[in-house]
This record gives sequence, structure tokens and C-alpha cells, in this order.
Amino acid sequence: MKQVPVLWLLWPVLLVLAVFFAAFGYFVADSFLHQIPGTAMMAGPVSLENYRTILGSVLVQRIFVGTLWISCKITLAATLLGYPLAYLLARTASARVRQAILFLLVVTFLSGGITRAYAWMILLGNNGPINRSLRDFGYPPLALLNNETGVLISLVHFVIPFFVLTLFGTIKNIPMALEEAARNLGGRRWRAFTSVTLPLSLPGLVSAMLLTFTVTVSSFLFPLLLGGGRVQMAANLIYDKMENSFDMPVAATISILFLLVSLVPLSAFSLLRMGLGRRFGGTRR
Repeated sequence: MKQVPVLWLLWPVLLVLAVFFAAFGYFVADSFLHQIPGTAMMAGPVSLENYRTILGSVLVQRIFVGTLWISCKITLAATLLGYPLAYLLARTASARVRQAILFLLVVTFLSGGITRAYAWMILLGNNGPINRSLRDFGYPPLALLNNETGVLISLVHFVIPFFVLTLFGTIKNIPMALEEAARNLGGRRWRAFTSVTLPLSLPGLVSAMLLTFTVTVSSFLFPLLLGGGRVQMAANLIYDKMENSFDMPVAATISILFLLVSLVPLSAFSLLRMGLGRRFGGTRR
């Protein structure tokens, strides 16, 4: 039988990549132009003025740093909350518990981001059930909306399913017999976990953290709706330049610069994952 050339099998992927890079190349070209005042049109001459302006902007620097800092905090929170849940999902002997956890994780994907954002706006609002309960018990209401707190809560809820489902497979593939052997040799359950399961799950853990960070760093909807304009991340700044100021060249410049900034932590995550994969990737069932 005649074999099909590999290129024929790759052409759908190559086509998608070509479209993506063509759009990105268009953005790069726009970044060297400037907006015609009072219009949404762009014109030359080609220059680096947008880059000089953005790199010297204290506001843009603060938003870039704030976006990365919020993404790091959400990644840490997702790790602390998601790892025990992924471990329980992988190790529980109860099929009902496993099905219940999977159902709660998967059902979140069935509701859109806008639905979840407005749901959190109701829950965290001044007249929401949380603050009403606090008032009923004689406590003052908490400022949970239109600030960073609401953004953090909603984004952690959004990324937890991605984190848990990514890490679940890694823990599931670690033979339970290894933990049992460690306990048979005199180690307690916690010592067996920290000495065996945790190290072997590190490649999957870093992959889950990488996915969480990637989703968070590009967040737009939750900061927009729950931040109330007081929490602005990079995507919100880009949107503002495009839709409110109609300044496409500056929006393109911010996009490119933030992409380059984001590649630094993303590359660090990827290198760490590859290093851990080489060290602990030899585990088999």
C-alpha cells in the first residue's frame, strides 16, 4: 500500500499556524505606524515611536507587572486548592466521589464565562448572599467586588478545572504500589506522599501551573466585570486602546511587548517542566 506523505497529514495544522502568524504579522506591521488623529485610520511613516512611548509609560509598566503578579497569585492559589482535589480524584476508591468531582469540574465548562462572571457579581455584591449573611450575624460587609479580591476569586474558580484535570492524569499514572511500598518500609502516609508521589507528580504539576498561568495572564472578561475598572490587566488595556481610543498601532505595540514579557515566565515554566520530565519521566504503570 502506498504511504501518504507526511506533509499531507500536516497541512491542516500548517494552515491554522499560517493564519495565526499572518494575523500576528499584520499586528507587527501596524505597530510601526501611527493613528491619524480623530480617526480610526493608520498611516506612516514607519517608525519605532510607539515602542519608545510604551516602554517609557509608567502606566503600561504598572499594568504589565500587575498582570504578571495577579497571574502568579492565581497560579499559587490554584496549586494549593487544586492539588489536593486532583490527588483525591486520582486516589479515591469511591466511584461516586470520583464521579461527583468530575461532574462538578466538567459542568463548569458548560456555562460561559459571562454567565460565571455575572454569577460571581451576584454572590460577591454588597447585597449578595455572602454579605447578607455577614450582616445577619452582626458583621460589617466585605468589599469583594470592584477590586482585586473579586477578580482573584472568580479567576481561581475559572482555572481550577483546567488545573485539576491536567494534574489528575499524572497522579493517576503513578503506581499506588510505590506509596504502599514506602509505607511498608516504615514511612508514614505523609512521608510516603512527600517522598514518592509528590516528586513523581512534579512534571504534571508544572504543566498544570503553566496552563493556569497562560489562561490567567490573558484574562479579559473577569477583570473587566468584577474589577469595576479598578483592576486593569494587559488584555483590558489593549481592548481600551482598540475599542475606545481606536488606536490600533498602540494596541498592537502593547500586544507585542506584553507577549515578549510573558514569554519569560512561560519559558521558565517550560524549561522546568522539561527538566523534571527528564528526571521523573521514567515512571510506568
